[in-house]
Amino acid sequence: MPDYETPTERYRRLAEGCLHAANDFPLGENRDAMLRMAQVWQRLADQYADSTGRFFQPGTGEQPVMQQQQQIQPDDDQNE
Repeated sequence: MPDYETPTERYRRLAEGCLHAANDFPLGENRDAMLRMAQVWQRLADQYADSTGRFFQPGTGEQPVMQQQQQIQPDDDQNE
């Protein structure tokens, strides 16, 4: 497991793990359950990526985009 991974990366890794584990089972309920779990992890990864994509810049490790806001300061001349 990597030292740091985004939720999207973790969900995709878990989906891949479920797919690999499903190959260890013969056809049947257990294999089907693992495949369903892989689908759920993949869907979570896609949903998370879609919901956070507009707030994160690609290729920067999903660091949030920061915007500085300017606050209007009262005019000192008005206070005298």
